[in-house]
Amino acid sequence: MSNISKDTGNNQEGPQMKANNTNSYHSTLSNDTVEAESVWNKASIYRSWLLLCYTTGPVASMSRTYVPAAIQSVARLVGKSSSGGRCDIRGNDCYVKFGVGKVHYTSYVLYLRAIYTALEGLLAFFMMGVADYANYRKWLLIGSIAAYGVFALPFAGLTNKDYSTLKGLSALYALLNIDDSIYQILEGSYIPLFMRASAPPGEYAEEVRREMVLKRGSTVSVMGLFLGNLGGLTALLIGIIISYGRGGPMEDGYHNFLLAITIAGCITVVFSIVSGYFIPSVENKPRPKSENLVFLTVKRFFQLLKNMKKYPNAFLYCVSWVIWNVTFTNFMSVFVLLFRSTLGLGSSDSEYTVYTFISYITASLGSLTWMFLYPRTQIKMKTWGYGFLGFSLFTNFWGCLGINSKTKVGFKHRWEFWVFEVLYSATSSAQRSLNRTLYSTLLPEGEEAQYFGLEVMLGVATGWIGSLVNAAIQDRTNNDRFPFLPNLILVGVSIFLYYLSDTEQGMKDVSKLVEENISEVNENTEIVIKKTK
Repeated sequence: MSNISKDTGNNQEGPQMKANNTNSYHSTLSNDTVEAESVWNKASIYRSWLLLCYTTGPVASMSRTYVPAAIQSVARLVGKSSSGGRCDIRGNDCYVKFGVGKVHYTSYVLYLRAIYTALEGLLAFFMMGVADYANYRKWLLIGSIAAYGVFALPFAGLTNKDYSTLKGLSALYALLNIDDSIYQILEGSYIPLFMRASAPPGEYAEEVRREMVLKRGSTVSVMGLFLGNLGGLTALLIGIIISYGRGGPMEDGYHNFLLAITIAGCITVVFSIVSGYFIPSVENKPRPKSENLVFLTVKRFFQLLKNMKKYPNAFLYCVSWVIWNVTFTNFMSVFVLLFRSTLGLGSSDSEYTVYTFISYITASLGSLTWMFLYPRTQIKMKTWGYGFLGFSLFTNFWGCLGINSKTKVGFKHRWEFWVFEVLYSATSSAQRSLNRTLYSTLLPEGEEAQYFGLEVMLGVATGWIGSLVNAAIQDRTNNDRFPFLPNLILVGVSIFLYYLSDTEQGMKDVSKLVEENISEVNENTEIVIKKTK
């Protein structure tokens, strides 16, 4: 309270006026609305949301690590070398059928990723238009997470070494990727609700309120990611136990991955059903009765584009975040496949399970460390972002060094994979938490799902291009490290846009809108009172 008094002491009438505005505002609201706003301050609701975040972790970790690794293994087993012989466990001379031609077996996974990301974009476009309307956001979230687990269940049965199995794995990989965009949009849209509830408009001086919201946002965002990583660690720990306890021949080692994926799916399905009983419904905006959902989606998208003039910094930040996220996805897609192809498919499978497990631990520690340090230092949130983005730039530069066969470094040795995986995972997880927090403060109230949908939609709408470019480069050059070069350029663009976005002004833009809404409500109330008299 001493900090609050200090910041508001320069204007003696300010706090009282703000309090009067708040009382006037709340007096015009219905009891149901006030009660709905207070729900998001309850610890039980917050814990229920965290449980949902945990629920997505098991399958999410599998879809990013074990699923592409299993597809890569099967692709090597069914593929042929350029001379028509069997593919070696190391090296790049291995090609599989893809459409009417053949592609490099590692590029096959990247091509799949590009196609599925494009499909994600279409679904995200629809979701961002309708998720803020009607009161079914909760059930969309629960249903999408439950389906996420269901899609992981069949993997344990796909153990044959033929093209039919490869196609089956590829189809399930598609379903997982497409569903991923749904729950990400809906899960992220809850963050601003928790943040705003911590400091309602009008109760504090604006600078104090902004700092309170940021601190609350850093905690909510980090804990959401941490619980997701914890769920991923649960599944990866099961994978380690299976890989080292069950054993198996070198060529069939990926069967352990398939079993771990199915078990992860079971965990996700069970916990999603349990969580559904505790998460409250969100009172969303009423849907215009005269418009169907498809037309409404298109209309809202164009309205969103018009809002660029109102919230330019929100859009700049969104684009910067999207580009960075594309680079992160591209980097990890190439990095995990490069680990196995460099150290040997089959022979490195057990080490790969430990490797992915450690990456999730370091990611969790990275975001938690940032959450602890941010409120205890004088470093601004945006300044932290420069440091995290700078390391992302350096990591991609390090990968580019390996393009030249004469260079001794550039992810050519075991120690490089381990060192950079630890540091890159930690800083990237912290950057993702920071992005979700800062972005949430720039969003107009009542349109959270649409703006988080915009981030996901832009990410998948452009991400498939990066995956396609990386796959084409790798397929043409047979050099697993070449994709780091376009990624390096994209990180540079992301940093430039991050620099251009004025986040403090963006927060003020949203605050002005809240104050205008309060004034409008008060004016309407006075008019009603006069007419009544």
